[in-house]
Amino acid sequence: MDASNIPATVFWFSGIELLKTLDRVLIREQSGSYVNNKYVVLTAEGAVLLYAKEDSGILNRVLVGKSRAFEIDVFDTNDKEVIKIRRPYTVGPDKMDVALCGQAAAIVRKEVTFFKPVLSINDVNDHPVVRVKGPVSISSECNFELYSTDKKRIGDIGKRWSGLTRAPAADRDSFAIRFPLDLDVRYKAAIISTCFLIDFLFYEN
Repeated sequence: MDASNIPATVFWFSGIELLKTLDRVLIREQSGSYVNNKYVVLTAEGAVLLYAKEDSGILNRVLVGKSRAFEIDVFDTNDKEVIKIRRPYTVGPDKMDVALCGQAAAIVRKEVTFFKPVLSINDVNDHPVVRVKGPVSISSECNFELYSTDKKRIGDIGKRWSGLTRAPAADRDSFAIRFPLDLDVRYKAAIISTCFLIDFLFYEN
């Protein structure tokens, strides 16, 4: 999988260049109740890679809760916006659009299922690329497994328990993501974005 149809010039951002060389990242939420969600994306060694911040109104957050529409802006350590995530309000299953360095990169859809939650990461033409399958029982520690279109497991999004003693403004939900090293950087960005959606859907208070 490559990004050959995206001009190379859009990848000068340091965070995206580094993401292309990684096969795992950590995500930590850093926000309290009734405020916009904030996240920090780290390398496996703990170095800061990206920052993410939700943009939604307080009434939207209080009245609609985890079903709210939102935008998430993701910046690298040079304060350059590198990923834009948009989740519009929908009556049906969830849909989320992901743009990388100003260009459409992926579409994420929540599938209608009866037991295990499933999300599909699609290309810009809405064709499936990666499927994300959660467990039957969502808990404070569980894995959402990543599968290729030929049904091979290629990684996972692991939810990690953050403990009971954290202050409201400190790190809350934590996730560890593993994906193929050679996966197109657009879909690495989409998997990170899907992790944010999983946090909204299943771990939002």
